[in-house]
Amino acid sequence: MTKLKQEQDIAIKVTLVGAFWDALLGLAKIVAGYFSQSQALIADGIHSLSDLVTDVFVYFASANSRQGPDENHPYGHLRFETLTTVFLGMVLIVVAFGIGYEALSAEQSQAQLTWYGLAALVATIAVKEAIFHYTKKAGDKIGSKMLIANAWHSRSDALSSVAVLIGLVGVYFGYGWADMVASIVVALLIGKMAISMVWENLAELVDTAPDPKLIAQIKDTANSLKHVMAPHDVRARSMAGKIYLDMHIHVPSHASVSEGHYLGDLVAYTIKQAHSQVEDVMVHIDTDETIQTDSFTHKSGKPPHLKLPARHQILADLGFLLRQHSGYVDIPNSRLHYLNNKLDLEIIANSANTPEGADLAQLTARILQELQTTSYINKATVLWAFQE
Repeated sequence: MTKLKQEQDIAIKVTLVGAFWDALLGLAKIVAGYFSQSQALIADGIHSLSDLVTDVFVYFASANSRQGPDENHPYGHLRFETLTTVFLGMVLIVVAFGIGYEALSAEQSQAQLTWYGLAALVATIAVKEAIFHYTKKAGDKIGSKMLIANAWHSRSDALSSVAVLIGLVGVYFGYGWADMVASIVVALLIGKMAISMVWENLAELVDTAPDPKLIAQIKDTANSLKHVMAPHDVRARSMAGKIYLDMHIHVPSHASVSEGHYLGDLVAYTIKQAHSQVEDVMVHIDTDETIQTDSFTHKSGKPPHLKLPARHQILADLGFLLRQHSGYVDIPNSRLHYLNNKLDLEIIANSANTPEGADLAQLTARILQELQTTSYINKATVLWAFQE
């Protein structure tokens, strides 16, 4: 079973558990509020049922957002979770306005403090606090901001029930307006949670960078590896609480392509092991001579190092210039080093294929002399391969 499938199963299970208790508690509070004539208790019951509505959306988002990448969604479907969270927040804002409006426009309540109303509130506070911890633990485990937001929504229900309980106690002691005030507190709690939810996830939809402290920690993780220096040009985006990271690193200037690839994979693996919220790392390799991307960022026109010829052109030139040495010079395996906007060249030659009695020092000198006619080679070296 894939990691995403495991996370999907956890999210669905947690959401169904929460939905069951939201339905049960919502109906219990509405019934108790009706018989207690408590406007605030009925409002709190509606709040619990609104949790049930959001649970439905969370369920469908969980079932779809953790699918793997496909042709149309190469980064996966996690943004569906973010979009769903924004939508849920907007629904809750409407619910908050509705509860507040009803509280302000209704006549003074004749609410009564009854044992069944009290029991419904106490049960809600206990159960919703338990659901908060249960859901938040699961959200932290799989890195789901939607589940964490839903957990806090459950806690807001518990807090609003505390407010309603205070209101009913106030009514019991002769403060008739206390029930209305409690309803307004419920509306404010829902509204505050909804606005925070919308704001945070809208920031994610427009690719707002994650916490700078986290980015600094990730840089430190990369910089702690040997032969990997000065991680820079770090860019990150969030998707449903998971981080997708692009970064540049420096490696030794004469490292081979395969060594650079190895170091890039090592950086990506180390970062993902140290920071569980990082889902993907794309590493660009720079040499330790210069930050090559500066020319793209700060200057116009073609960068200096891209004005040098590419490999196919260089090999064609070498084939012509060294045609007299073709028997022992391995031109296709020539090593090119683009350093400091110049080109250093390493020619590979096989000593076993040289004419009998040939002087390798003289052949080396002739090869280097042939290469002097090129204007773009800064330094050339001939490396002889020997066979036992």
